[in-house]
Amino acid sequence: MKFLLSMYVVMTLIVFVNLISEYTLNGEYSGIASWLVIVLFFFGTIFFINARYYFSRK
Repeated sequence: MKFLLSMYVVMTLIVFVNLISEYTLNGEYSGIASWLVIVLFFFGTIFFINARYYFSRK
């Protein structure tokens, strides 16, 4: 369950980074926001790989 919660948190962070970049910062830092989204995507991928490994052992 903690893997599912972690992936959900990463997904919501990606949405908030996009919203903050476009509406609060008016797209001025969209390059930095894109890099943050990529890093968060990799963290989500790591959580997914860990979950698959954990559940395949059971």
